Amino acid sequence: MNQELQDLVDQFHKILYLYSVIGRKPKDYGTGDLLYFSEIHTIAMIDRNREINITRLADVMGVTKGAISQTISKLVAKKLIIRKNIRNLKEVNLMLSAKGRKVLKAQEAFQNEIFTFAASLYEKAGSTDRELVGRLFRAITANMEERVRGAQA
Repeated sequence: MNQELQDLVDQFHKILYLYSVIGRKPKDYGTGDLLYFSEIHTIAMIDRNREINITRLADVMGVTKGAISQTISKLVAKKLIIRKNIRNLKEVNLMLSAKGRKVLKAQEAFQNEIFTFAASLYEKAGSTDRELVGRLFRAITANMEERVRGAQA
């Protein structure tokens, strides 16, 4: 492997490592609850997909029903989301509570800080660079999804 490619791979590994460190450290979004990245991401996905059920949420997030059920149980216990039977007793849909919406607003403010940084980089890049980064991200995502599917088989 040439040195330039090795440097890019090393930088990518560092990004993944730092992302995992951030994900392991819980954060208080103003409610007194310490929330992990997976929990705040779940809250955001429930907000974007109003009255979604657990099966659909697992699909949207690319995780197992068992994993999302555990996260949902924690968020219900923290009174951040509500389980609601809308159509029948078997189908349970998920909604944010008022407390959950408060957390989401605080998280969105935090995300806006990150977005401002990303927007600055985006504006400085040319369309060719943005297209290349988009293709790389899509290819990396597809490769990682394939590896996850292979590991689950």
